[in-house]
Amino acid sequence: FQDHRCIPEEFDGHTHNGKSPTKVPTNLMSTAVNPAATQSTPPDNGKDIDEQLAAACEKLLGKRIISMEYPGGSSRDSVKIVSDDGEVAFASTRSRTARADNERKVLLALAKENTNAPKLLATNGKRLLIQQSIPGVWLTEALHAASDLQIELRLDNALESLAAIQQAGSRAGLDSEMEALGSSSGWVAGLLERPQVIGTFFNIDAPDYDSNALQGMLQARSPRFVKWDARPGNAIARPDEQVFWIDWEHSGARNRLDDMVWLMADEWVPERPEIEGRLLKKHLDMFSDDLSRQDAENYFYAMGVFHLCVRMGLIFRYKKDGKWWNYNRCLAGDKVGVTRRNLRRVCLRGERWAKKNSETLALARWFKQMRSLAE
Repeated sequence: FQDHRCIPEEFDGHTHNGKSPTKVPTNLMSTAVNPAATQSTPPDNGKDIDEQLAAACEKLLGKRIISMEYPGGSSRDSVKIVSDDGEVAFASTRSRTARADNERKVLLALAKENTNAPKLLATNGKRLLIQQSIPGVWLTEALHAASDLQIELRLDNALESLAAIQQAGSRAGLDSEMEALGSSSGWVAGLLERPQVIGTFFNIDAPDYDSNALQGMLQARSPRFVKWDARPGNAIARPDEQVFWIDWEHSGARNRLDDMVWLMADEWVPERPEIEGRLLKKHLDMFSDDLSRQDAENYFYAMGVFHLCVRMGLIFRYKKDGKWWNYNRCLAGDKVGVTRRNLRRVCLRGERWAKKNSETLALARWFKQMRSLAE
């Protein structure tokens, strides 16, 4: 497939704002990539500090900024800042004021509930937010090369803290205050088209599956507060194994299970079916809202199948017709896993999850065929 000259934007399809799932501008893509972001780029003047950003932070914090670091790379919109008293924080310049407002609202609400989310230290009321720095590493890194016991512990803690945050947000009134995401039938229909879009492009046609039944299964019900991009790259694993969740600008209200899917379907989560089964058994009820346990399990796997298609689409979109990316560099930079290894993981998981529901069963063979592109 390296002969293909372009990858259509429609591949990812699953927008953060839960609206049109077809044409997705680059700045609405998953924060797993965001390679076109322009905020917080270091100045090309031989200096390590963006003086304009430093001045804005100094005005808000009342202290001098002596150092800046870019752990996610210079294209990301969050910068680690160090002040002259040794305090470390993160300065985030969001792409739109509305996103900053969204994150500000969430962080202030969650701070009252003492959850595993960073504290908001200061804001200019526009696009700049300064947040508490959480010591540790991205959960993606904490899962990499970890033992099975460590993988299970860290995912267990991630799910526990995520469920606690969702419930805290609901208590704080965020269910009704946040924008409803993915609430239209058109959004779900677009999500269900992902296999056809990808398959057609690679001449690996997706089979027919029961879109009508899936449309009903995956619809938004009573909106609940959700993080929405609850991928492991948006979580920090502390040295004490507690998991904190960061980057709240895309949060909204939909089905709580969607957050569980975002985490467990991510291409950076190791493929461990036994661990996955135990975690679902333990945590599913905390995310299921009004669904019975069986209906919640069916929803998880069905939504997971199509979310895996979204992740697959992102991999192909950023690979384009070029070479595979370096696995360790993707991991270190919190990038989409544009590697053979990540694609194989997505396809293996998709094949397995597709078999969990009769409505998606036909897609199991398609995922197996798509895996051939990673060979």
